[in-house]
Amino acid sequence: MSNHNPLLDNLSDDDDDDDATCLLPQGGLANPLIPPTEQEPTTSPPPSPAATDEDDDSTCLLPPSAAVNPAIHPTEKNTQSQKSPAQEIPIEDDDATCLLPQAGVVTPPTSPRKAKSQPQNTSANTNDTANISDLEKINLANQNNSENFENDFTIQGIIGEGGVGRVYLAEDESIGRRVAVKELLDTNLSEKDQKALENSFIHEAKITAKLEHPGIIPIYKLGQRDGKKPYYVMRHVKGETLEELLKKCHHSIPEIATKERLKLLDNLIAACDAIAYAHSKSVIHRDLKPSNIINGKFGETIILDWGLAQAMDDGDNTYFFQNIQSHQTDTYSDVTSHSGMGTPRYMAPEQLKGHATKASDVYSLGVVLFRIITGDMPYKGSLQQIQEQLLSETPSPSPNQYIGTISPELGAICEKAMAKNTADRFVDAGQLAQQLKDYRDGRMVDIYSYSKQELLRRFLAKNKLMVFMIAALFIAIAAGGAFSVHYAMKMDEARAKAEEALISVTALGEKAQEQATEIAGVFSDSIDELFVDMKKTTSQLDAFTRENLEAENKLLATLQRQYPKFSSFTLENSEAIPATLGWKAGTHKFDAPIAYIENKRLILTFLVPLKKQGKKERYLTAKVFPEKVFPSFFPIEVDTKHPKDIWLMQDDGLIVYDAETKYQATNVFIDTINTQSASLVAFGKQTLENPYGISYYSFMNEGKKIFKIAAWHTVDFPQAKSWKVIVNYTYMRTEAD
Repeated sequence: MSNHNPLLDNLSDDDDDDDATCLLPQGGLANPLIPPTEQEPTTSPPPSPAATDEDDDSTCLLPPSAAVNPAIHPTEKNTQSQKSPAQEIPIEDDDATCLLPQAGVVTPPTSPRKAKSQPQNTSANTNDTANISDLEKINLANQNNSENFENDFTIQGIIGEGGVGRVYLAEDESIGRRVAVKELLDTNLSEKDQKALENSFIHEAKITAKLEHPGIIPIYKLGQRDGKKPYYVMRHVKGETLEELLKKCHHSIPEIATKERLKLLDNLIAACDAIAYAHSKSVIHRDLKPSNIINGKFGETIILDWGLAQAMDDGDNTYFFQNIQSHQTDTYSDVTSHSGMGTPRYMAPEQLKGHATKASDVYSLGVVLFRIITGDMPYKGSLQQIQEQLLSETPSPSPNQYIGTISPELGAICEKAMAKNTADRFVDAGQLAQQLKDYRDGRMVDIYSYSKQELLRRFLAKNKLMVFMIAALFIAIAAGGAFSVHYAMKMDEARAKAEEALISVTALGEKAQEQATEIAGVFSDSIDELFVDMKKTTSQLDAFTRENLEAENKLLATLQRQYPKFSSFTLENSEAIPATLGWKAGTHKFDAPIAYIENKRLILTFLVPLKKQGKKERYLTAKVFPEKVFPSFFPIEVDTKHPKDIWLMQDDGLIVYDAETKYQATNVFIDTINTQSASLVAFGKQTLENPYGISYYSFMNEGKKIFKIAAWHTVDFPQAKSWKVIVNYTYMRTEAD
């Protein structure tokens, strides 16, 4: 696809309209949920504001070179003899859109059409209905819409309008609800450029519709008006953008303003979750910024403006990618294009150079987090100055340099998200969301290195009752030792030991987390290797044109020698597979162990299908007792002072391995041996809510109460139950009450 930008060929050098001046196929269309910056009448442009950089967060198509052509700035005049100097871009208008060419100098072109002057409507997102009492807006809607969009939609007003698109408020008569209808307007583009624009518009509708998530705006219908102009129908959302909410967080006392901004962290986490879903489908947004995140009246957070969204072929979603490719080709999201698109102040360095990835979206979310933390932008200045700062070797600014009282963990998350090197960032939005949730919920943030003092403070905060009891003990010791220097010295010694013990417990938690992660990796790799070997054997078995018992037994014996701790490797018909597996041969499509209980003993089974011969279905079956093989996965360590225990649990609560056999094959949430400890049940539920973490639990054993600090890490199996690897250390024992 050509990198030529057809929209720039239709911009006027005397057009003072922020929304119609610099446009993208989608970005230039009015945001369906946010009123655009209202246009001044073209006959009387504003005298001075037009010459300033009011439009700060324009979405741009950037050249791979470091030079930015200042002639493209949305509000900058262009003459033959003089160019305006670079201006600093304030945090004002977050919604306008502009494109920079891939190379060369842009000559300000002529606008194909002038947007009509409209009265301002700032209530389109915050009121239950659009401002349709505005007679001029209604008249304009009626003039341009003498006919409805088919018979089901009745236009009630205009929500917003850009250079090449318009969004209406409409009534869906077939179901009786209000919707937003977005359509392309008539332009004077060439046939080729008009086709590319229409393709991009249709791609925007289709890729948004394919992303079915509560945090992504739903598309109801895609059609053509009068058989020519494309349009699509979407949900009409009422709320405020994150940009609007950030602007409300002003206070003369910086600490109060920061506190107000940090309340928006939940909104950012919800946005990260929505983008994480898109990333799981290998779709990147490429234009994430506060004005594209809307917060509804009832707590919902929705990502808008998917016009620059691009599906990548990363091998994980082949069918999904091929399906999107059918409408992504020959659009402004075509993967063959290497032009930099996005909003400069929110773009990652590699995105400026024309190559965006999931990590590029992470960078944009990191900039949003930076604004929440500091109330400021990491980079300021003209478009050229911003580009130079982004492409320099200087690391991204740290939010901790702005406000010293900010949590260092949150600052570390922001620093990692905004790292200029993609390898130093979170891989996708899901990882960023998890770290933000850990911070919000008071858990330890994995990417932050805690000092001993910080570990101690965290432990004290989480174990106030225990600390109170220890303090009471100190007071008792102090009272008894007040009459003797000897006892005073003992008290100081006891205090030092207690502080050392508190630090030690927290260090044990960190150690347990490292080991749980290590074991989960070894376990996952070992299972993968087993299935590879089993599939290699089945391919050899499939080569036989008929059953050959002698050759089959030799292959099975070879597998048995490779895995001597396994009970058996056999070939079984589908009818012979125990029904207790909760498994049907026809639907077995995952490479995962299957746990079942036989004669009160837990057995793990691994199945790989053979090529079907006639009506006969056979499976290569491997069986093993967990206690025979799992201990070899665990790091060898002898610590008699702090005994370590390791156990594995399915996400339904079934304990598939425990060194203490009385717990193996029991369920954390059902069996009495476990449910008598409320803290153990709570711990089990906590492991299901997060893929990894550190927590505490206690239980009774042989008349003593055992206190454990435990860490877990998840092993995921496609289309099957995930497993939790749990490593815990005993840090205290007390006599039963």
